[in-house]
Amino acid sequence: YSLIMWDHGGGSVSGFGYDQHFPNDGMTLDELAVALKNGGCTFDFIGFDACLMATLETAMVLESYADYMIASEEVEPGIGWFYTGWITALSQNTSIPTVELGKKLIDDYVKEVKAKTPRSQATLSIIDLAELKGTIPSSFEAFARSTRELVDSGKYQVVSDARSDTKEFAKSSKINQIDLIHFAENLGTPEGKAFAAALRKCVKYNRTSSNITNANGVSIFFPYNNLKKLNSMLNTYEQIGIDDEYSECIKSFASVAAGGQIVSSGGNSMVDILLNSLTGETQNQSSGSVSIESLLNEFLSGGDYSSITGLAGNALAWLDVNRMKDSIDYYKNNKIETKDLKVTTKNGQKVLALSEKQWDLVQNMELNVFIDDGSGFIDLGLDNVFEYNDDGDLIMEYDGTWLALNGNIVSYYMISEDRYGDNYTIKGRVPALLNGQLVDIILVFDNQNPYGMVLGAQIKYDTSSQTEALAKGLIDIKAGDKIDFLCDYYTYNGDYKDTYYLGNQYTATGNWKIENLSLGNRKYRMTYRITDIYNNKLWTPSISN
Repeated sequence: YSLIMWDHGGGSVSGFGYDQHFPNDGMTLDELAVALKNGGCTFDFIGFDACLMATLETAMVLESYADYMIASEEVEPGIGWFYTGWITALSQNTSIPTVELGKKLIDDYVKEVKAKTPRSQATLSIIDLAELKGTIPSSFEAFARSTRELVDSGKYQVVSDARSDTKEFAKSSKINQIDLIHFAENLGTPEGKAFAAALRKCVKYNRTSSNITNANGVSIFFPYNNLKKLNSMLNTYEQIGIDDEYSECIKSFASVAAGGQIVSSGGNSMVDILLNSLTGETQNQSSGSVSIESLLNEFLSGGDYSSITGLAGNALAWLDVNRMKDSIDYYKNNKIETKDLKVTTKNGQKVLALSEKQWDLVQNMELNVFIDDGSGFIDLGLDNVFEYNDDGDLIMEYDGTWLALNGNIVSYYMISEDRYGDNYTIKGRVPALLNGQLVDIILVFDNQNPYGMVLGAQIKYDTSSQTEALAKGLIDIKAGDKIDFLCDYYTYNGDYKDTYYLGNQYTATGNWKIENLSLGNRKYRMTYRITDIYNNKLWTPSISN
């Protein structure tokens, strides 16, 4: 017997399934566990022909009801699994070992993806659930405890850097799902290495397409990009029986990260930078003049923690106040000060110079460009374009160009970057309406297409549905399709106003030219968005024309 769930997946947080008639009613992992228990049946394998379901949490839910799990860590291409090959093999030998059948299924899937959608990323694995149940609990507990002890002993950055460097799936959706083996190995602790080795033994077969790296077959939820999802995940953990040590581990990490965000709240924001540049005022430097203790106490005494927890009012939920207070000295010694983000001129070139320790606190940097239309700011997105001089300073020069599709300047956001030897794959998205349907137009830049190509459009479900389920695959954009490019808009008061149309409606021709075009006479402001070890977003002073 096998059970295959075919639809959309959202990973450990939102689980499986998306019903467009009842968009708030997908099947969470705890609900899936109840359904399998009440079903009264066990299976040779349970598979997900759906996105993002190859997680440790999913495997732990299934372990009592199946011998094996087959699932994907990443978003699946629209063609999904290729059923003909493995079902034929099963019909010819109904006693075929499940792992052998799984290998056939996985090989056919990767082969078909390469043949039919060669620019798509594919990954699929088969996990031995009995071995998982028998060997993983003790090593998982030890790994979680040792990781928490790193955070609690003043080595938060070790964990944060390992988390930042780990392969993340559906990153733009902020579901906080990372490859667990890659993360454990990145940490480099004895417990991490032992846990990664045990996991590799449970993953009986794992294949990926050549354009994806560090997808080892099993992922896990680990908070970083959006701490507000943590409470929901912890509730699910309680329902499905995830080890308490792991819950304590991620609560510890998230609490220190939250404290780092709170004590940096007096720093610059994107809107501060744009407004101060617009008015000619001095950059906000309150983070340097207000003590960390004062900032933390002000937040805690305010009684409203919703900005961090996502819960209304004074509900602390997972937030550990004592852990944040105990980290005050750590924050003082590991913090990028707003006052240090200064643009200077060196050898006739505008640069941003930071100390080696400060650069070590930077985990990501993205070019961020805005157009000043006379009433507010049009956000053109985020790109991984930056350059350093020989002294290691960030060069703050800008040529006044931005990405355009068939002559239309668009908002562009980089999604992911995979490098393997001399090869690379960079994916990005352009928000748009395709014939009235909200989508992201997906672009890829790689060795074969250094100037980029359009893969298609991915449906974005209405955000009011509160689902993280992702649609499999991409919609082809055909000649005659109507496209409205979209952008975020901010007022001069610093408020996000709405998502607006960017330029005029465009009629697709069936062919695409991707290039960088001059912004012309438009007033612009260029800044770099820096992400630090607490996932704070800081903007450098802006350069304008």
